[in-house]
Amino acid sequence: MAGDSGTAAKKLPRSGLKFQQQLLILASLVLFGFLMALLTLYLVLTGDAAQLDSASAVLENRLRGAKGMMLAVMDHAKTGHFGGRYVGTSSTPPVRLPLGIGRAVVVVIAHDKPDELQRCLESLLAQPDVGFFSLAVSLDHPPSFGTMEPVVAGLKDKQAVSVWKKPEDPSLKGGAVAKIGAHFQFALTQAFERSGHEFAILVETDLIMSPDFLWYFRITAPLLQEDPSLWCVSAWNDNGFRDVVSNETNLFRTDYFPGLGWMMRNDTWASIRGIWPRFPSTGWDHWIRHGSGLRSRDCIAPEVPRTKHVDEKGTNVKAGSAISKLLAQMATSSLPSGVLDDVSYLLKKPYEETLHKKLFGAPLISDIFALDSFRSKPIPGIPQRYFMMPFERETYPHLAKKLHLYPSQPRASRKGVILAKIPWSGTLLALVDRRQGQGLLPPEEIWKSRKGVEIMKALPGESCESACGKLMKRCLPRELEFINNCETMKRYFPCEGGCGHQVGQELPCYVHDKQRDTAGQCLVTDEATPTCEAKFPSTTRLCPCLMPFVPK
Repeated sequence: MAGDSGTAAKKLPRSGLKFQQQLLILASLVLFGFLMALLTLYLVLTGDAAQLDSASAVLENRLRGAKGMMLAVMDHAKTGHFGGRYVGTSSTPPVRLPLGIGRAVVVVIAHDKPDELQRCLESLLAQPDVGFFSLAVSLDHPPSFGTMEPVVAGLKDKQAVSVWKKPEDPSLKGGAVAKIGAHFQFALTQAFERSGHEFAILVETDLIMSPDFLWYFRITAPLLQEDPSLWCVSAWNDNGFRDVVSNETNLFRTDYFPGLGWMMRNDTWASIRGIWPRFPSTGWDHWIRHGSGLRSRDCIAPEVPRTKHVDEKGTNVKAGSAISKLLAQMATSSLPSGVLDDVSYLLKKPYEETLHKKLFGAPLISDIFALDSFRSKPIPGIPQRYFMMPFERETYPHLAKKLHLYPSQPRASRKGVILAKIPWSGTLLALVDRRQGQGLLPPEEIWKSRKGVEIMKALPGESCESACGKLMKRCLPRELEFINNCETMKRYFPCEGGCGHQVGQELPCYVHDKQRDTAGQCLVTDEATPTCEAKFPSTTRLCPCLMPFVPK
């Protein structure tokens, strides 16, 4: 055999190869530092102050990257791998390294406000981990290119920033909502298909970042590789109000997409790029939540947000508006970069096992007024127990207002469970959707679909009350929520325009009117409360009908 031949070439032991690789990388870093020092010395001797400031900024950025590479080399000596990958054997747990250099791009979504762009980029460039990322600004308003590009050019000495220009699309209908959705589609296409990055982090210019914003993404990125039940990491918590959150190191899983600074991997983009909607109704983010098919997977989110919204002149957020007042109450983390460490508890199996232990057998609070009796503050050093409280989406806004949570819909939830606190006492509280509470709530607290319900399509423009009445049946308002989802709608309608979100009492429905911007779409809601009586001329309703007096 060739391996037994005395003339066969001898292979260097693997440990020797690892040592040679480490030595080569270290030598390269030393040489790089030496050359940068020579450049700085030359500029000092020639007295060119402007170039010296520029060189200092560049040097600072490069040293950040060099520091990261040195840490990666040290990790490599232990694990044999670089750059956000995880390794292990059958007898040792995997080691997950933070995301390495060159694998991710941070894309700033910008329109026409140079002051906002300046503030956002300065916040981004101040991040200790910025040297690990490629940076890009995506522009979608050609008349403003001349005022936006100089902002990017003025910061080029700190780190290179690419500029992506979306061409104007005169055929695009639907106003600002459609244009914003098309811009995100363009930016994601550029990030993954044109630039070839593995990860993309998207932020809008009305955001500034907490000190560990980029570290947070670096430390969680490996989980998107390892756990197929995860599809994104977000810097935002919709329930991250100052009076109800405090633990800056705690992260959680949610199947309600948070947005506002978020990361996706290229494999997820490949699964949704072909169905991205031309008109995403109430917004691309709502389409992500309902029409993309990603709802069965989760996002990672922080208890204390890593971004802060700072603009009050946007499309959706205006000074004095309700949403503006809500955003002003949000907490922002001050945790330094590098403090977050082991995040393996977010993997699906350990996360669900831990959550089940916390909630199994938790005492039940069945009355919203009973919350007022919880006045005692937690005793430091003594572990808290969770209490559980059932809810239904139709009345959730009242409960959310009481608990200082996002008011319009059950955000930050996962499989119908929202982890919260009673604001005035700090008592741990798990809110559980009655329709999804199997395994947690007692049987008498769970809402199930009634036996004998017939799901049927109404006539165009007809109410469910009328449609069911023609069959000598009745429409049950409580049953509407069981069919208020894209999966059910696609079983009854073609949904050739996709599935999206809308606000209206005639939902869920199909838009049969070809003159509407939403023509051919199936529409669902997580905000409005549907009724049996509602109807709209442009839509066809899906209705739950039951024979009168059928027992539960």
